[in-house]
Amino acid sequence: MNAQLVPVRQWALDVFGEHVPHPNTLLNWIRNGKINPVPKKIGRAYFCRPDAVYVDPRAERIERLVNGR
Repeated sequence: MNAQLVPVRQWALDVFGEHVPHPNTLLNWIRNGKINPVPKKIGRAYFCRPDAVYVDPRAERIERLVNGR
């Protein structure tokens, strides 16, 4: 079963609420692979699954070093 895609701006609004990042920040996250699964570009806009998550590989690596995982 395929999940319906939503615009990245709507996803960000759902995830971050009133603290939604600037559109340029969202594009930066897409280009740097910080939204997983990776959004798809359809026409001029990017769309992602509603259950997508923000991941920061650098923060995860630091956490692994600190916690020994």
